[in-house]
Amino acid sequence: MRRGLLAATASVAALIMLVGALGMGSYVWARQKIRTFGSTLSPSPGASPTASPTPDIAGRCDERACNYLLLGSDSRAGLSPEEQEAFGTDEDIGGENRADTIILVHTEPKERRAIFLSFPRDLWVEIPGRGMGKINSAFEGGVEGGGPARVARTITNLTGLKIHHVLYIDLAGFQGLVDALGGVEMCVPYPMQDPLTGLDIEAGCQRFDGRTALAYVRTRHQVCDKIPDFARIGRQQQFLRAVIAKLLSPAELLRLPTLVPELVRNFVVDEGLANPAELVYLAGQLNGVNTGNADFRVVPTAPAGVYVNGAYLSIVRLVEPDASRLFAALREGRPLGDLGKELPQTPPSPANIAVEVYDRGSLGGAAEVLGILTRGGFLVPPAVTPAAELGVDVRGSAILYVPGEEDKARVVAQFVRGLELRPAPRAAIGGADVAVLVGRNYEPPPLEGSPPPTEADCPA
Repeated sequence: MRRGLLAATASVAALIMLVGALGMGSYVWARQKIRTFGSTLSPSPGASPTASPTPDIAGRCDERACNYLLLGSDSRAGLSPEEQEAFGTDEDIGGENRADTIILVHTEPKERRAIFLSFPRDLWVEIPGRGMGKINSAFEGGVEGGGPARVARTITNLTGLKIHHVLYIDLAGFQGLVDALGGVEMCVPYPMQDPLTGLDIEAGCQRFDGRTALAYVRTRHQVCDKIPDFARIGRQQQFLRAVIAKLLSPAELLRLPTLVPELVRNFVVDEGLANPAELVYLAGQLNGVNTGNADFRVVPTAPAGVYVNGAYLSIVRLVEPDASRLFAALREGRPLGDLGKELPQTPPSPANIAVEVYDRGSLGGAAEVLGILTRGGFLVPPAVTPAAELGVDVRGSAILYVPGEEDKARVVAQFVRGLELRPAPRAAIGGADVAVLVGRNYEPPPLEGSPPPTEADCPA
């Protein structure tokens, strides 16, 4: 079954670009074009007909923290006949009744940070009015049948977090948004193929168009994917950080007003978010959020199984007490520590690996390494750091890592090859997880031409 578009990647891109453009004066046009859905789930059978239901999607946030829910489905609506032949039709995959991407964006405007919390699609939860089920089935009925409001209520019941706005996007919308950006530069260390998603890319740094990006964020059948859906979440986070880095570049910021028409035709939002005043308000809420203070997390879960009507069903369950601690920390505005940064049997996502690049007279080599890591979706600063600021004496070029973080160093080594891995105190490498020291004699070997990976190449 070819499911699992991680299309909320594009929803985040759309959110950031749209509010920026609207803040520049394009909101009058956008107000006429944005498609919307309702903010309240229909009352359950037996509910009082005179009761005024509380909206499941709360609307404007004037609180310390705000929560935006991003939903993506595998709906084939809007795809060309050729694309439907490649990806299948709605009948082939069950239509738009499964939200196979669910990301909660938790913003804290005063701290100018945003936390992107992914919910695995197979998470076993209580769905309002439906009983226990996989969380993606809460979207049953799609945008026209109360799906967004039901997912919002499910998330609120699970986490205790109020949902203020919801954005939804499908396959065609994802492709359209990436193409509107002019594609996204990505670096991948190995060639990747997946006939189920149409992915076929060589190793190296390249520009992903909408169709390639779609195949990349959907694939879950690579050599190192021990738990496919968990690995796919990691790639989605990696791609999203690369998208944010591009969006916030000076050249892209200048293009924002001209991108609005393409953006608004590709996604659907709750009724409150279609209000131009609300969009401008949201632009202020997100002001200052950049790739450096975008924090990617996953709800702590582990694979499990359950029997439903006598048939075995693969699911994932919350890992406690970690999940409850994570939700409580978000509600109370406390530091998250390492909660939700890793998943079982899954290498760390580049999006969650903080890397500092130090330059020791490299004559451009350090800048090249920084560019590779940026396009690889790592958490990196905008510029290299002089080697004089390195707090440890190291000869030559090397990859330095905090003790206990060697798995992250191995991920970096897939992109920056030929360097020895050495432990170093965190304080000595600027508080990062990993540092790359680039000396005069090091030139990063090209990723192009790399052979397909084997089990021995997997970081974890």
